Amino acid sequence: MLSKSPISTSLLTKQQLLSVIDAQTEIIRKHLNPTQIMERMAELASDLTFASGGVVELAEGDEMVYMAATGLARNNIGLRLKANTSLSGLCIQKGQVLNCQDANTDNRVDAEACERVGLRSMLVVPLQTDGQLVGVLKVFSAKTNAFDDVDVQILQLIASVISAAIASGGAR
Repeated sequence: MLSKSPISTSLLTKQQLLSVIDAQTEIIRKHLNPTQIMERMAELASDLTFASGGVVELAEGDEMVYMAATGLARNNIGLRLKANTSLSGLCIQKGQVLNCQDANTDNRVDAEACERVGLRSMLVVPLQTDGQLVGVLKVFSAKTNAFDDVDVQILQLIASVISAAIASGGAR
């Protein structure tokens, strides 16, 4: 069930909402497992935000692990990053959405690492199950200022689907 108010969801187009509903229908119809759900939702997040890629990262100890990845990140499934030096780790620590508009000027990210992979901006939304922050949904772009409030709402909606899959399927 959506917990967004009519005012906050009004930023989303009908087509964007229908895309999420279609994906939810596909999940139910095909009986997708949590990993498949994460993959499908990362793909949808990337598509709806016009990102260069999307990633679902889960926290494991002091690391963030790529569990699903699309676009430019598709070959990085299983990648482990130190939580204390990543925007994803900071997102879990703070429990809030983080939007990096320009990796070259944002002191929360490793600018050199971002430059190596061609990343200029990213948007990270926390995943929560049973009151615990367990991971993030992240999209990224080679362009600066790629993500706005509509993208935040899209990711929050998609993150709720991923969080439900993790909670019900034990993907961690």
